[in-house]
Amino acid sequence: MTQMTTNPPSDGTVLTHPDTGGHPALDGAPIARVTGTLRACLVELATHLDPPGAAADPDGAACDALRLLAAAAHDTAEAGEERGLLFVTPPVAQLGRRPVWLWRGEDGTITAGFPADFR
Repeated sequence: MTQMTTNPPSDGTVLTHPDTGGHPALDGAPIARVTGTLRACLVELATHLDPPGAAADPDGAACDALRLLAAAAHDTAEAGEERGLLFVTPPVAQLGRRPVWLWRGEDGTITAGFPADFR
């Protein structure tokens, strides 16, 4: 595991994520926080997927979009490494061909963001 995956986002734009439901691909853990950069992109993505829904409830639409992305995440642990610390989605065309990282912090909560958000 690289140093990048052991540090939380450093730019201070981490927001509370209102979806408290667990995610099967994340071993049932909920996503507690999302970076500001990712949240803005999720709202934009949701606007394309469900324009009326995103207009009526941008936070709910962003949660739905992240839930869809998290379903495709996989654990990055290699043989001999601790599992469940970093999950990653495939690159998402609608997000600039970037993957989403789902990082479990020392407190056990998961923060979602782009790889650049964790440097």
